Amino acid sequence: MKFICVLLVVAASGFAEVSATSEVSTVDQVSWYSVQTEPHFDTAEPVVQPLSIEIDQNQPSGPQYMAGFAQTGLAQSFQQTHENIAGAGILLQPAVGSSDNVTIQLWDALPNAGGTQLAEASATGTAGSWVDVYWTAVAITPATTYYLVFTGNATLGITGDLNNPYPHGCVYANAGYTQFPNYDYAFRTYYDTDVSLQRNTWASVKVFFN
Repeated sequence: MKFICVLLVVAASGFAEVSATSEVSTVDQVSWYSVQTEPHFDTAEPVVQPLSIEIDQNQPSGPQYMAGFAQTGLAQSFQQTHENIAGAGILLQPAVGSSDNVTIQLWDALPNAGGTQLAEASATGTAGSWVDVYWTAVAITPATTYYLVFTGNATLGITGDLNNPYPHGCVYANAGYTQFPNYDYAFRTYYDTDVSLQRNTWASVKVFFN
């Protein structure tokens, strides 16, 4: 009788907090504060990063106050490198609000463009800090545009950069998801290392069970 042992070792990595300033003048010039909505409050608990989750896309630059959640229509397009996405995070603007619920949704197109929502998760976010959410890994097509939609409160804001630091996507803001091609929120996405490891391991050993 043959015995096959497969050992999977997954290491967790830590992530440093990225600071941001509270400049608002440039954002005011493009009138991102024209849309207001009724406050909507949800409760969410802090989320602990799973051991098998690692960063895929990472745009950490956040010197500019890009948008407030009360504006609605907030989204960031991106392209994933790996074949799944298991979570995402954004950098919240310092001195705008305090702590509140943050919901991040994954879409295959914008909600007003016939998109389908693929995942959603919430966590409590604190102004000036990263807030990350995680969901069961969703299979996606690498190098294909997907969208993170940000909602869940009307008190916090999101930092970003006006100088197009991320070449594979851009900011959307305000009702109707107006595109700002040269702007990017400070954001990151995650993938689950266990998904690919399990697939590859089974493919390599299943022949022994035939």
